[in-house]
Amino acid sequence: MSLSCKKCDGLIYVKNGFVHGNQRYLCKTCGHRFTDTPGHGYPVDMRYNAAILYICGLSISCTAFLLGVVPSTVQSWLAWVATEHPPKAIPKGTVVVIELDEMWHFLNSKDEKLWIWKAINHATGELIDWECGDRSEKTAALLIERLKETGARLYITDEYVVYANLIPIGQLYQGKDKTDGIERNNGRQRHWFARFHRRSIVVSKAVWMVDVTMALFARFRVNGSLQELMRLVPFGGLAWAV
Repeated sequence: MSLSCKKCDGLIYVKNGFVHGNQRYLCKTCGHRFTDTPGHGYPVDMRYNAAILYICGLSISCTAFLLGVVPSTVQSWLAWVATEHPPKAIPKGTVVVIELDEMWHFLNSKDEKLWIWKAINHATGELIDWECGDRSEKTAALLIERLKETGARLYITDEYVVYANLIPIGQLYQGKDKTDGIERNNGRQRHWFARFHRRSIVVSKAVWMVDVTMALFARFRVNGSLQELMRLVPFGGLAWAV
């Protein structure tokens, strides 16, 4: 088997000194330095396997059980995949109309709600951005301030008063008759991820994990395809731990 980069599996590298008597190499693809010694930990394929299972609707606990690891390991793998494959940037000036909506989610228990404010491109359905927090004007303002960079000329929302307080007259249309796109997006989100099911014993324990889930949802379910992720796993499928 030929030597390859331990981070990206790249085959283009140069010698880069020695470490404890072992030849070190520099990957020309990703800049990672590595040696020709056995790696530690789990293979990268398992990280992608975990992400595929999670994006297909399994909970973190179930994914961890099937792969033979602990849930915290799956969480770190999902965060790694979300960082390595972030949602693609949407060029400024390409978004004319934005749909806004907020959806509730459980945090820590069924008595505590976390609100996810979302913005999609009305023309394409792409998920542009989101913000997690409470249902206050302060949380909405964080998202809307970032959306100004898109150069959008019109925002479509429901009749929640917060939007009228933050978006200037002439740039805001309020009415349920035009928010079917983001409502459909909310439905897809609840369908594909166990943590977002309405009637479920699964609740989120940390806001950062909700953010990771939203990034994976945007990258591989809305703005892209799960096939992109599956192509990163070698032929042979999942390495089940049995």
